[in-house]
Amino acid sequence: MSGPLFFGEAPHTLFGMVHRSLTAARGAMLICHPLLQDGLNSHRGLWTVAEGLAKAGTHALRFDWYGSGDSGGNGEQLELPGMLSDLQHADALLASVSGHVPRRWMALRSAAIPLLTYASRQRGPVDLVLWEPCVSGRDLVSGWRAMHHLQLSKVGRFPHGHAPPSEDDLLGFRVCPGLLESLEAFDACRLRLPAGSRVLMVMWKSHSGQDRLIEHLRGAGTTVNSLLLDVDDGPNVMDPERFEHQSFPRRSITQLLGHLNGSAHA
Repeated sequence: MSGPLFFGEAPHTLFGMVHRSLTAARGAMLICHPLLQDGLNSHRGLWTVAEGLAKAGTHALRFDWYGSGDSGGNGEQLELPGMLSDLQHADALLASVSGHVPRRWMALRSAAIPLLTYASRQRGPVDLVLWEPCVSGRDLVSGWRAMHHLQLSKVGRFPHGHAPPSEDDLLGFRVCPGLLESLEAFDACRLRLPAGSRVLMVMWKSHSGQDRLIEHLRGAGTTVNSLLLDVDDGPNVMDPERFEHQSFPRRSITQLLGHLNGSAHA
């Protein structure tokens, strides 16, 4: 059973959706949405993941970052320190909903930046699911800017000429310059997770950056397992012609849920 709610501390109000298990819960999962257009494109997929977890006995919580979606604030107020605060409030809410069951945290693509930053600051071990995680913030922002240029000038959105650029616009979102600076400074391989932490790396295919992250985490004492999804089912998030219309990776989500529900908190 799922239900919406608002939480956090006013005026920093967050919107979340709790997917409750109807059976005795064996675990809980906090699901973090990626940023900008990717967050919109992945909404259906992450909703399906949350529902699938709940049906199999794991409470799940999805939420909108402050300054995005149905949470308070506007896009110019979406910043990394705020996202770290959002994670603290969301995890506290999930704990109150789920009780004393093991909790895991999941991030898709760019959501790995705030989640890994937050996790590295915890005192005790963490259990993470990183789905196609962003390893380099500089590469992420560079890719966004390149796609922004293509959307303005190359894909036929403006048949009567190029759209004039706006300094505070990025891919149709008003973005705080401080957010981009924080993201560009992010390198996952500079972070260290608390001793005893576990990570599940979920990928459509192996990338050099993600391989480097796995090696770094293992070298720092983190237990890392990998799940490779069907490569031809992965959406091409950098296709400028389909930027706003990414496919729903049905087979991949079924494969991911089978793994999570079969090995939950083992």
